[in-house]
Amino acid sequence: MRSVLISLLLASSLAGCATVSMVASEALVETNIASEDTSLREVSDAYTDLAERKNWVAKSAGILGFARILMDGYDKGEQTADLAYLENVQNTSSVLSAQLELIQTDIEGAAHGLDVATMEAEKLFETERSAKSLRADLVSYESALVTAKKARRTFVTTLTELEMADANPTTYALAQFDNSIDVANDAADKLADYAADRKKAEAAAS
Repeated sequence: MRSVLISLLLASSLAGCATVSMVASEALVETNIASEDTSLREVSDAYTDLAERKNWVAKSAGILGFARILMDGYDKGEQTADLAYLENVQNTSSVLSAQLELIQTDIEGAAHGLDVATMEAEKLFETERSAKSLRADLVSYESALVTAKKARRTFVTTLTELEMADANPTTYALAQFDNSIDVANDAADKLADYAADRKKAEAAAS
C-alpha cells in the first residue's frame, strides 16, 4: 500500500517561495545585468547543473523556460525527469534497500547544495551592492530554489513508485530537505525585500 505520507509530501512539492511571482516578470532583464558572476550566481548555476546531471530534474530550457515555470508552475519535462531518475535507481540495484540508500544519498546531496546557496544568499544581506545586481543574484537563487523543489518532486514520485514504507532514513532525509527549502524560501524573501529597499534608497539619492 502506498504511503499516505508520500501523498501529503507530493501535495506541497512546489508550495511556498513568495518571491517567484515578483521575480518572474524581471527574469529576462535582470539576468543580463552585471556580466561578472557573483559567488551566489556561480553556486546556484552549479546546483542546477548537478541536478540535471543526476536526473533529479529535466534539462533546463534556459531563461525562457525558467520564466515560464515561475509564471505557470508547470514544466513538461518533469515527467521525463521522474522516469529517468526512477530508471537510474532501478538499474543501480534490484534490492529495495540499496535503491533507498541511493535516493537518501541524493536527497542529502540536494539539501546540502541548497544550503550552500542559501549561505551565499545570506552573505548579501546588508551589503552595499546595487539593487540591479541584487535582483540578478535573486533570479539565480530563485532558479536554484525552483530546481530544489522540482528535485524534491522527483524524489517523492520515485519513492511512491517503489512503495516505500512511511518511516525510514530516506523519509527523514526528505524532511531535512524540506527544512532546507523552507529556509531558502525565507532567505529569498528577505533578499527580495532588501533589493527593493536598495532600489528605493538609490532613487532617493539620485
